[in-house]
Amino acid sequence: MYLILTAALLISIFSAILDASSTLSNEKKNMYESLKQAQININKHTQMIEDYLTLTHADSELQGRIKELNKHPSTMLLTKINETLFSVDLFKKNLDSMQIFAYEPDSFLPAFSSTSRYNNALFSAGSVSSFEWFQNTLKANGKTYWFVDTKTFPKPTLCAARILYDINNTTRQLGVIKANVTIEKLIRHLGSISFGDKGYALIEADGLLLHPYTEVPVIITESLPDHKEHLANSHLVVEFPIITEGWHVAGVISSFELYKNTLQNLLPITLVFAFALLLAALLSRKSSRKISLPVHSLCQQMQKMEPASGHGVHNCIEVNQLYDTYNGMLVKNEELIKSREETLLKFKQAEMAALQSQMNPHFIYNTLESISALIATKDNEHAALMITGLGKFLRSSLNNGNNYITLEKEIEQVSSYVEIQKLRYANQIELRLNLPSPLPDYRIIKLILQPLVENSIVHGFKDLDYLGLITITVKETNEQLYLSVADNGWGSDIEMLNYLVRRRTLYKEDNVNFYCIQNVYQRLENCYGEHADLTYEENDDGGVTAVIRIDKSVL
Repeated sequence: MYLILTAALLISIFSAILDASSTLSNEKKNMYESLKQAQININKHTQMIEDYLTLTHADSELQGRIKELNKHPSTMLLTKINETLFSVDLFKKNLDSMQIFAYEPDSFLPAFSSTSRYNNALFSAGSVSSFEWFQNTLKANGKTYWFVDTKTFPKPTLCAARILYDINNTTRQLGVIKANVTIEKLIRHLGSISFGDKGYALIEADGLLLHPYTEVPVIITESLPDHKEHLANSHLVVEFPIITEGWHVAGVISSFELYKNTLQNLLPITLVFAFALLLAALLSRKSSRKISLPVHSLCQQMQKMEPASGHGVHNCIEVNQLYDTYNGMLVKNEELIKSREETLLKFKQAEMAALQSQMNPHFIYNTLESISALIATKDNEHAALMITGLGKFLRSSLNNGNNYITLEKEIEQVSSYVEIQKLRYANQIELRLNLPSPLPDYRIIKLILQPLVENSIVHGFKDLDYLGLITITVKETNEQLYLSVADNGWGSDIEMLNYLVRRRTLYKEDNVNFYCIQNVYQRLENCYGEHADLTYEENDDGGVTAVIRIDKSVL
């Protein structure tokens, strides 16, 4: 009896340890999912602001009025320009104000000041030329410069500024355009996140900590911006990048609070286990061996999965019935196993086709969006080249309806795709192929490399100010084929990528960030099972390398 109680106590302690580990894993998973959704919402919000900057920049009527103001300054024309900028519907929910600081009519335009910032939207560029944000916007060379303004407005304000170019002469600068939104509208995306009583969701921007709470512990406010390693010793910290370089959305939870409930529950868990095992021991002693021995024999037969004979069990009618039922069950089980294997094969084939069909619309949408942008800027020559490249890519990817393609054809498809993207990104992308000669004559799943290349371009090269280099390497050993896609971009959280790529269920709201790599991994898993894998590694230069491994025995 003492042995049973000791075992119950050890099991309770072990259960508490498992509970603590499970709590940490579940909380980290919850933080990842909640912060990922907040990251998506914040980036959507700021993308709307960037879109309105683009729309305002491309408004030919507005630019015409600004140029006319240069030639014939008038109060009436200035009023019309202000009314145009103030009439943007986005102000109602996403923006607080939009301003243009124009160059040439400096002597006529009003100077920007604390008293005039609400009455006008068009100001003299000379009145803000010495401001740090204005100089940083000019250094951005046409890219959006994001910053937090804590001086100009009554409340901290998120600002996005960009050079206003003449749409008819892109070498000419008309001034700077700036959109403003209060930080309260940005941090409202954190309001629905809950990590318990001692957990906090915050935004780190320009060295500031923004949060929807009235009080945050001093240890977090002092350690999160500058000493995150020290904070990680006593807290669980998860971060996702947002908006621009150096900005993050972060979740912080005290480690003590995570494990406190587990420690409090250790004693009742120990008592419950001890009582249950003691009760089971008492009841087992009263059980009849007339029943237990035949049932034990039946269990042994079931473990062997062989028909059980009825010898020696006729002294119990219930056990005889159990034997008969078991023997009939074996026959039905064999039929069910065969039916299940056939159904599973059909399901995997259908799932493979569904995953494959998702890739083409995804690529076609992005390419048509690029063609539309070229046509809008009257770059018809590049638009025509992109349409030709799209046609070539689609003819190759259709492959007469087959899901498999030669390795050589797959490389050709990726090359066609990169040629299309080079037109979209003004030749800021280069593709290098590191291939053996001759190239192995294997047939693989089609469109398996293009999504990885697309991720490098869209995410690895976002806002990159130097040439983006993609290297595709093909090599093989005696037993395996390796396909790798490496880039020299900004890099990413490798642990997070490897965690999310293996999620069986795709995020509907994660299409922008994780749709492609999860699609690739699921198609590899459906087709090759454990004989294939997709992993992410960090390059020596800080970029990301995606590595596909396939056993040659299944090719």
